Amino acid sequence: MIHHFRSGTDLVQLLALLTPIGLLDSTSIVPLCIVILVVLLSGPRPLLKSSALIAGVFAVYLACGLLILLGLQNAFDQINTYAARLWASPLTEELVVQVLLGLCLCFFGLRMTKSRKERPERKVDSGMTALQAMLAGAGLTIVGLPGAVPYFAAIDLTLRADLSLSQRLLAIVYYNLVFVSPLFLIVGLSRTLGERGRVVLEAVKGFFDRWGRRAIVVSMIALGVVLTVDGIGWFLGYPLLPL
Repeated sequence: MIHHFRSGTDLVQLLALLTPIGLLDSTSIVPLCIVILVVLLSGPRPLLKSSALIAGVFAVYLACGLLILLGLQNAFDQINTYAARLWASPLTEELVVQVLLGLCLCFFGLRMTKSRKERPERKVDSGMTALQAMLAGAGLTIVGLPGAVPYFAAIDLTLRADLSLSQRLLAIVYYNLVFVSPLFLIVGLSRTLGERGRVVLEAVKGFFDRWGRRAIVVSMIALGVVLTVDGIGWFLGYPLLPL
């Protein structure tokens, strides 16, 4: 369903919709940042360096959103139109690409299950400066951009809203604050709980070390199977996800 907003209280409604989307989106950045964040919080000047890391994440993600909001609205609409056509009636060459992509996802997903035992754990340099932490946050955000589907959905909602430019800008800034809020929460807990906070951080790190990679592998293989089976199904006249 497409939501339309007018102004005033409708901005509040938009922000209410963006909040859970931003929190869902944040689950993509926490696994990427958690190792560096744990090291920074256990080293010198932890608040400055951890804040710099989060600032790098925030700045890059916000910049991407503003580029789309201010200069790429037409391109965004064209992408939506293309995606709708691709979903309803894909061309032969598009189906071939889909099947190859699905097979590649399955292949790399299976390789990831073996590569972890073959590679030694890499340690993060605890002597990282605040500038290096900021650049690391920016780099991790760029790496995660291809998976920013919730962000694109949030921007689409904002573009469809009948609001002023300043209100749209406010909505994007708000979304990005929600996006990085779990990272700030981790920093806050660490500073508040002291030594107990370090135990919590290690537990969080251990959880993502153990389950984060497995979730990525399972997701890659599952998506690969769906894309492959659906693409072959289109050729046979029985798509996996018929309209």
